[in-house]
Amino acid sequence: GASRRLGQPKQLVQVGDEPLLRRQCRVAIEAQVGHVTVILGCHADACIGALNDLPVTVRRNDQWEEGLASSIREAARAAMEGNFEGLLLLHCDHYRVSPEDMQTLHIAWTKSGRSTVCRARHGAYAGPPVIFPASCFSKLLVLHGDEGARRVIAALDANLLIDVAMPNAVYDLDLPEQLADLATGEGSFNRSHAARSRLR
Repeated sequence: GASRRLGQPKQLVQVGDEPLLRRQCRVAIEAQVGHVTVILGCHADACIGALNDLPVTVRRNDQWEEGLASSIREAARAAMEGNFEGLLLLHCDHYRVSPEDMQTLHIAWTKSGRSTVCRARHGAYAGPPVIFPASCFSKLLVLHGDEGARRVIAALDANLLIDVAMPNAVYDLDLPEQLADLATGEGSFNRSHAARSRLR
């Protein structure tokens, strides 16, 4: 989105010595759970510069003003075109999510037979990062507005949804006062562990 509440493009907010978008992409890369695709909307041209040497695929979402669902649709199309078994959605502003968090989510999904939805949970929070199996891709394509994928998850049978403990997922960046966490290093992550499994 346009980061209106934050007052500046959240994708380009500095986390340590790098923009938040680059940090999130590096988290996804270091998790080693599959190919990384970045969906860019508002400020796309400026954001591309933050990704210059990273092994990611960039896709533009020209319908970003519609809301979050438009980016999810674009991600689902990318997963379908790549013939992937699953789609892991990581939001740019979940600045405390670590490679280990993504690995834990992926392990739970793999153990389920790669047929369930696995989402992060902590206390009252339940949401991204989340993995959708290929059987959900067509449902993601019909989302609209700013609703995210809650409707798809709500329609699942109970045995097709697994909640994975992830305290880091509750932190996101929307308001200027939340920038203090980034300034004190709360957005950092441990790079010492890398998963060997692949989402594809």
